[in-house]
Amino acid sequence: MKVIISRLIIITSIMLSMGLLASPIITTTTITPVFSQEEGSSVSIAPGAADPNNDLSFDPPQINVPTGSIVSWTNADSIQHTVTSDEQGLFDAGPISPGDTFENVFDSAGEFGYHCAIHPFMTGLVMVG
Repeated sequence: MKVIISRLIIITSIMLSMGLLASPIITTTTITPVFSQEEGSSVSIAPGAADPNNDLSFDPPQINVPTGSIVSWTNADSIQHTVTSDEQGLFDAGPISPGDTFENVFDSAGEFGYHCAIHPFMTGLVMVG
């Protein structure tokens, strides 16, 4: 019996020194995305958006996304539009031709109003956080 206990102590000591008993046998890994693109993080520039009587120029007019999301705007109208932040210098697509898309990453929480610089009555809002 003393021989068995001695051998178990020696084997356990060796395994501890090799780190075999210090680490769990089953490990889990958590993957954190660099950015999160939620479903619904795209906006359409609606057909007829340049008409001041059109109630829906950006569809949806307000979008809620988590921090780090990419929001895309696709021009579904037949003429050019822009996506320009109300706060100068945050983002500006320049002219977006029909069928083209502009994307912007929202790295910080807050409310970001935007408009079409060609048709300033076209407005929208991105809420991040």
